[in-house]
Formats: sequence, C-alpha cells, structure tokens
Amino acid sequence: MQVPVVLIVLVTSFLTSRVCTHVIAWRETKREGPIRDAIESGAAAEYNKDDCIWRRGNDRDVCPDSDVHVYLYTPDRPRRLLDPLEQSDWLRRDYEPTKNNVILIHGYAGGDDILPMTILRDAYLKNGNYNIFLVDWSALCTRPCYPAAVANLRPVARCLAGTLTILRNLGLPIARTTCVGHSLGAHICGIMANYLFFRIHRIIGLDPARPLLQPGLVNRLDSGDADFVEVIHTNAGYYGEIGRIGHVDFCVNGGKVQPFCEDREMYQLCSHVWAVCFMAQSVDDANLIAESCSRRCPSGPRIAARAGEYITMGQHTPSDVRGSFCFNHSDPPYCPKYWNGHGDERCCIPEITTNKEIEKNSVKYDNSTKHSKSRSSNFELDLTRLRDVN
Repeated sequence: MQVPVVLIVLVTSFLTSRVCTHVIAWRETKREGPIRDAIESGAAAEYNKDDCIWRRGNDRDVCPDSDVHVYLYTPDRPRRLLDPLEQSDWLRRDYEPTKNNVILIHGYAGGDDILPMTILRDAYLKNGNYNIFLVDWSALCTRPCYPAAVANLRPVARCLAGTLTILRNLGLPIARTTCVGHSLGAHICGIMANYLFFRIHRIIGLDPARPLLQPGLVNRLDSGDADFVEVIHTNAGYYGEIGRIGHVDFCVNGGKVQPFCEDREMYQLCSHVWAVCFMAQSVDDANLIAESCSRRCPSGPRIAARAGEYITMGQHTPSDVRGSFCFNHSDPPYCPKYWNGHGDERCCIPEITTNKEIEKNSVKYDNSTKHSKSRSSNFELDLTRLRDVN
C-alpha cells in the first residue's frame, strides 16, 4: 500500500512543479518593491490562495479556456463576444475586412471593461480604421494573485494561439494584424508565437512586466516572436523590463520614471501604467518623434553616436527600423489639456492635494470607464498624494 502513496506524491509533485516555483518565488521575494506593490495594491490584507486560479501550464490545460474571452469591437458595431468554435460566420457578419486588426491584451488586474486598456481600445475605435479584438483574461490575473498571473501566461498564450489560428483560417489577414500588450499582456503576445505555425506580423509591447518573469525566450517577449517587435519603456527596472527586447525599443523620458509621475506617492506604478496613454496618443498622432540613443534606456539625455536618426514612436513606427530611440516630453500623453483638446481625460494627472484636503473632500482620481464602474484595476491610483522622499 505504500508504493501507490509514493507514486501519487511523485506525480502530484511533478504536475505542480511550475506552480510551486512561482509560490516559492513569491514567498522569497515578497519584500521586493514591485512584487510587494503588485500584490498589496488595493488587495485584502490577508491573502487567501483559494482566491487565485492556477493553470497547470502544460498540454493538459483545456482550450478554449472558460476564463479567457475575446471581444470584437468595430467602429460601427457594438462589443461582441467571439466563440469561433460555434460561430463560423462571424467574420462575414461583424468583421470589417477593409480595416486593420489589433489584438489588445491587458496586464495584471486588467479586463475587458477595466482601465487602462479601455483607453487604448477607445482610441483605436475613435480613429475608425481598426477592428479591435480585446482579450479578457481577468479571472486569471486578479488581485492579489500576481504570482498566479505570471504562472498563467503560457496557458493563456497557448489558448489564444488556437483562437488566432481559427481566425486566420476563417479569413483574418495576419499581415494586417498587430498584437498590442501592456505589462504581462506584452509577454502573452510574445509567448503566443511559440504555439503558432505562422508568424505574427507585428507586436507592440507596452512596458513589458519584469517581476517574477522567468529567464528564457519561451517565457517572455523578445524580438524573435514576430516579423517586427516594438517596445515602449516607461518604467524600466521596476515594474517594466530593462534592456533591449524588440527590434526597436523606445525609452520614454529616460524610460524609468515619468516626469509627470515623479511627485506622486505611487510614481512607479503611475509610470508603468501611462505607457498605455503614450500608445493611445500615437494612434492619431504620427508626430511622436524619437531620436536614436544608447543601447539601454539612459539615466539622462544621453544620445548615441548615430544621433540625428529620427523615427515615429508607437502605432506608426516603420517596420524596418532597428535600435534604441529616446522620446522626451514632460506633459502627460493623450491628455486634452496638453494636446490641443485631443485625447482622453483619463490620461490626465490630477492636481496634487494636501492630506488635509483629501480627508475633507474625499478626493479620488476618477477612473470610470464607459462600460463599467464595478471592477477596479492597477489604474486606480490615488495620484493626488505627494511622494514622500524622506
């Protein structure tokens, strides 16, 4: 009777090894700034493992995943939940074949109707030239389950690869399709490439997440994942990855801390999240001009030897560009106050308020979306508070 018990223990240990790796990493690094902040931001004081969903991370995960949804948005048609396995004619009825396609993938604690990706979705829809496929994996990356979210990257990417393959077979032109991901979502865009028999045309990573990401090209976004990989760094070294990742990397205001965030109590998270607003700005503004700079995001305005090479950052970056480029602008991107009335008020930074005024007026940054106010995300920052530098 002892042998079966031993076998069960061994098999269980094998199947849960990937999950245990992330659990141990969480326990060992919980004191580390970005991981601690990600886990504790807006979360309950006591963590309950039963609140988190962990996928196995292997071929035993079922696809389609009941916790991964894809919604189609077009300029002329409302939000529609896609089920390619049951609706083979959706491409003819709801999809606009003359437009380009964008797959949007949110990061930790995000969702289909949760900021900040709703800002980018709305920017594309307002432009009018795009079909938007917004991936909602919110159940697998909810707060305070950051380690579980990291462990779930590969199973989510695997299921999305299956969905994208079905869409391609139904007529979706891959050559006119871009995957845009923020934070952990950027890595899903990259990992998905490992499960496809065709090449993704273009990936844009918005400050790809750094905490707890395992080394190895199969576990994160890199330049080999698409014909062209573009990365925008806004919080490199803390919440965001550091160093070269794509064919072209943009360091925004040095790539580490954004000037409009640096006085705020949550300046690191503010810098990380506002990568989405820079991308939203670029959808309609082809004048976000960056200049070639050093191999990694510089701490100051250090320009490379080949200074003088200028390119557009974001949606309209030429696909033949290679190297690192620096973009500098001190005002919040996509905020109507600074961009001739164009943009989204949700990308503006509120005025700093004293603690006394906060208690008196119950001031809180309005992060409401057009679709829902019931769920929260890492975009819900109290940016009215000053940063304590003592």
